[in-house]
Amino acid sequence: MRILAFDCAGAQCAAAILADGRVVAEKRILAARGHAQLLIPLLIELLGAAGLGFGDIDRFAATTGPGSFTGIRVALAAAHGLALGTGKPIIGITMFEALAAMAAEAGIAAPRLLVAIDSRRAELFVQLFDPAGAALGEPAMLSPEAIAAWAGPGRLALTGDAAHLVAPHLDEIVDTAWTTQIDPVIVARLAAGRAAGPAPAPFYLRAPDAVPARIR
Repeated sequence: MRILAFDCAGAQCAAAILADGRVVAEKRILAARGHAQLLIPLLIELLGAAGLGFGDIDRFAATTGPGSFTGIRVALAAAHGLALGTGKPIIGITMFEALAAMAAEAGIAAPRLLVAIDSRRAELFVQLFDPAGAALGEPAMLSPEAIAAWAGPGRLALTGDAAHLVAPHLDEIVDTAWTTQIDPVIVARLAAGRAAGPAPAPFYLRAPDAVPARIR
């Protein structure tokens, strides 16, 4: 199975190609803006390096959020267009799932993992996982001060770009790498293990700031 996975939900434009579990091409471009201009040329470059075309891909994978509203929409629009043109499925992977899988691969020395993502607002996006990267509940949007009561007692490992905002409010912490960027290889590996279903939609925990005029 060949999988083309990409992430634009944060301050990067990143993609990877896996063929039967083997990484055949990967590239990341650090960029807080301009994902719409960067993504398709990046995908074309990766496919060229792998000697493949879009029609050779068996499934596409993209991060669905939470994260940059614009970046999420760019990635999913590209994925939907590619799926429509090739007849291949899209697998959506949340930022929580990707970060948890990255931490699990590195090793988690605690019974639970707290993934914390910076919302650029007073509240943070959070979700709990077990050491294997399986979700222990639904995600939430909470203030840093409220997270300890929500998570409950016990040792926690932390990851995500808002881990440093959560840490001062928790007592029993086992540090992990406080990851800020998604590994597209991990996104591809997660997508390889998922059953294809309906095309994914953006995963938001709060409404976008920018609302089209027709909706306003």
